[in-house]
Amino acid sequence: MILNMGYNKAKDLFVNPTGLEHTQIRVFCAIKCLISWNLEKTSTVCRERCGGGSYLSSAGIGACLEGGHSGMTAEGDNRVLMQKVVKDILADV
Repeated sequence: MILNMGYNKAKDLFVNPTGLEHTQIRVFCAIKCLISWNLEKTSTVCRERCGGGSYLSSAGIGACLEGGHSGMTAEGDNRVLMQKVVKDILADV
């Protein structure tokens, strides 16, 4: 639920960035990292708990796992993006 609220806030910020242009990249990077980490962790736990049936394409778990992995590496490693967010926040202080 929290990730969904953050994602919706990021979409709203993208549509209407008035006055918050300097925080857009921070929000987008942070939400992308959190969502892809959560997707990867959730799909891994589901695959472990479901046993052999989770390897069937009809289970759909493999597609989620692939999405989580590709989301973590598509635009640079999540750790690098989170370091950028922290660096930007500390630069403002």
